[in-house]
Amino acid sequence: MEFRPVLRKFGRGALKLGLIAIVAVAVAILILSYAPNRARSFLAFRGKIVEFASALLAPPLVAERPQKGCAWLDQNWSAADRAWFHNASQGTATFPVSYGWFQKLERPEISPFDLFVRRGLISDPDYLGRLGFMAPRDCDPKAGSDKPEGYGVLPVGFAVLKGRIDPTTGVKFEDGLGLTCAACHTGHIFYKGFELRIDGAQAMIDLQNLERIIGLSVCYTAKAPWRKARFADAVLDTDPAKGRPSYPAREAIATGIKDICDNEVFGKVTAERNILARQHMVHTEEGFGRLDALNRIGNQVFHDNLADPLKPEEPAVKEREGGLSQAAMDANFAAHTAPVSFPPIWDVPNFSWAQYDASILNPDIRNIGEAMGVTAKINMTNPQRPLFASTVHVAEIARIESMLQGRRHLDGMPTGFDGPPEPLAAPRWEDAAKKLKGMKGWDDQDDKAWTIDAGKVAEGRKLYRQFCFECHRAPLRDPGISADDPDSFWREKNSDQADSQSNDNNWVRIGKDTKEWLFNVVQKPVAHMGTDPEQARVLTERQVSVPDYLGLDPAADILQRCGLKPTAALKKSYAVNLMAAVGRTEAQWAKDPRRADGSAMSAQEVETISSSRPNCPNPKVFNPVQPVGEKDTASITYLATPRYRARPLDGVWATAPYLHNGSVPTLDDLLRPQADRPQAFCVGPLEFDPERVGLPVPAATRLADVTCEAGLTRFDASQRGNSNLGHSFEGLPEKSPPAGVLGRQLLNRERSALIEYLKTL
Repeated sequence: MEFRPVLRKFGRGALKLGLIAIVAVAVAILILSYAPNRARSFLAFRGKIVEFASALLAPPLVAERPQKGCAWLDQNWSAADRAWFHNASQGTATFPVSYGWFQKLERPEISPFDLFVRRGLISDPDYLGRLGFMAPRDCDPKAGSDKPEGYGVLPVGFAVLKGRIDPTTGVKFEDGLGLTCAACHTGHIFYKGFELRIDGAQAMIDLQNLERIIGLSVCYTAKAPWRKARFADAVLDTDPAKGRPSYPAREAIATGIKDICDNEVFGKVTAERNILARQHMVHTEEGFGRLDALNRIGNQVFHDNLADPLKPEEPAVKEREGGLSQAAMDANFAAHTAPVSFPPIWDVPNFSWAQYDASILNPDIRNIGEAMGVTAKINMTNPQRPLFASTVHVAEIARIESMLQGRRHLDGMPTGFDGPPEPLAAPRWEDAAKKLKGMKGWDDQDDKAWTIDAGKVAEGRKLYRQFCFECHRAPLRDPGISADDPDSFWREKNSDQADSQSNDNNWVRIGKDTKEWLFNVVQKPVAHMGTDPEQARVLTERQVSVPDYLGLDPAADILQRCGLKPTAALKKSYAVNLMAAVGRTEAQWAKDPRRADGSAMSAQEVETISSSRPNCPNPKVFNPVQPVGEKDTASITYLATPRYRARPLDGVWATAPYLHNGSVPTLDDLLRPQADRPQAFCVGPLEFDPERVGLPVPAATRLADVTCEAGLTRFDASQRGNSNLGHSFEGLPEKSPPAGVLGRQLLNRERSALIEYLKTL
């Protein structure tokens, strides 16, 4: 009898604990449902275990932006060409699920009603718009007869890869979904609730968080039975009146989504985390508007494409069978330490060298390599089938390049980037102003922010000649500089060259068999510019191992053909091996050339779209060095001198944030002394500042005081790859200013005038 009060007391205590536990779980679910950003932030600061738990929550997204209207700027392209470019596939399957499955996946959001109520779909264009992607709108161009699948349904830059035979397995795959050129090279700016859309501008998208969201959506579906059941019903298009589909059909879907979660999502994330831990490396956050494209391409081609799909950390072909060792596989993976802004792509096909680091001359290599990096399907593991066979749409990529370039200049020096066909032109400030004020709902006729001051422009032109000509050369389309002016952009030899560039003509013809004239972009050593060196170091320092069974021979395929001695270091160079791998991929396609629709191409058509520019490393970057007194050529080594390329500044007003790594928010900040630039600022789909030209700059001056709205990227200049130094105007005039200083400090009036002039380019 004496135990009964104790038992009753124990029972009441257990009941209380149970109720507390239920309330705690309910509160946790409510917090995860309605305040996931706070929950994720809280967990991220509580150690390794809960940091891992926080990674299982969806990243915060920016709030949906109310929109009063939108317009596309006039940039030479027809509506039909523009529409085709926005969703034309380049042969990639970027996402781990098929197109059909992607359309049915629920968002990775947690709700107390999750068991009973379907969440919204990740394929909703407005949801993807919160990651910066441009959803279809009424202002979009009308498609022509070659309208790509998904146009008007998918955001700009998403493209359907039609199902075909997998080049590695020989098994047909379902329609896939990937990213195309337009995803990263179509921009937009917002002003007072209106949106201006710009072809060829850098995209303000967050690919890093898109990857997380898709991965979490797949795994939430695979691990939660109720989500898995809903997903199977959606994929099988279940009609309640007909009853549930057969068990085998539903089980096949359940098994398929589980395998994708275990191998292509969780398996890859775990492999990446383990490799980085062994290397004692961490990624630099990319966030909105940036990507470490070069390192990501290298990781995809020389690690992921060689990995076992069921064990992503290990090579598919083992070392004993002629593959790589585990150590070599690990070394082929690099941390993302060199994120850069997506570059604007108008004019680029007419440049001698592309990429920020002036690393690629041949456009086929640039574009096919990009498609390989964005996960085109390619056989690099099954020697029983054609190696380097791929899904890359070479013909469609060539069409995109042709649309960007317009008329090739083969008959003589160009006098303008004109047509037919017309190239993609840089956006014009005056067109933006006209489009804004012409949109329905614009009611601020007193807004003078977009009005150009002609007096300031005249002063700014003089300042441009003084401070900008050396690197950026003359503007393309300044009516104040005629074509016969000694400083004209369109003269073969230009007076704007500094002594260090005296042997470089303004326009050159490159290659033995080509008559094509190309604009010779200025290249400056990174040490001279003083800007962040990480991106320029990737192709000059990174090395990779390639298994023998692939048959790549960088010495013969690249180095000897380009006049470079095949040293041990160059034979393992990531840059050289990537050139060789991409060249083999293009050559394999040319054995049976077909368009995306499967139709065959003639030899003459293939010759027409193949570039005649050499596939060679930049000779200004890889300099031969021979020890003093040595005459034997075997003693030659190469000293890499990383460089950055300067480009003409037409349309520069629409390309914030500035410097190659997006570390300076406005033109105004770029033209100030480097010590005065913001050390932190917010990046994302934000209001455009037409006075300072760029992103909003926080009022806070201390790094720790800068906070951002949920979902935006907080750029921190103290992180690796994020330096905002260099390209500075400071101090008094000097004959030999220190590295990173390009000229004297500008007066406020001068800086304002130069910005006004840059708006007109």
